[in-house]
Parts: sequence; structure tokens; C-alpha cells
Amino acid sequence: MVLGKDEVFRIKARSMLEGLRLLWDKGYRQVELECDNAILVKIILVGEAFDSHLMELRAIHKLIQRNWGIRIRHIPRAHNAIADFMAKYALQVSQVS
Repeated sequence: MVLGKDEVFRIKARSMLEGLRLLWDKGYRQVELECDNAILVKIILVGEAFDSHLMELRAIHKLIQRNWGIRIRHIPRAHNAIADFMAKYALQVSQVS
């Protein structure tokens, strides 16, 4: 299965959203989040997510407005190889099930 750039972007945004929700629900209030998608990080940091057509981006915007310390930064994919491998592996496993 080949994913287009739009699908990959949406998957990254969805992963970030679910991770942030989980952290909030578990009571974490000081969070450092790293993402290898520079465009996604930029959209969130400059505040363009609040009026995005993507539900995931709007939801991320709402979450980061809550009362917690959150730092979001871009990390090059080469520095994120293990997480990238795990994400691809999880996708393969979910397609087999």
C-alpha cells in the first residue's frame, strides 16, 4: 500500500493528537513533543491549526491551549529512525489483522 503525502500528513497529525490526548488524560502537565514533520510543527507553532480544514489540527490547537506546559519541536527523521520504524511496522501489522 502506497500512501500519498496528504495521507502521511494526516496520519502524523492524528498520531500527535492521540498522543496529546493520552498524555492529558494520564495527568501529564509538562510535555516535550518531537515530530519529524516540519510542516506539521510549523502549522501548530504559528497558530495556523485553529482554522484548518483538518479536524486533527483544530483538535491539536484546542489541546495545546489547555493549562499545561508543552514544547513542540521538529526533529529530523534521521534522528527519529526507531520511532519511524515502529510506526511503519504498526501500519503493516494493522493491515494484516
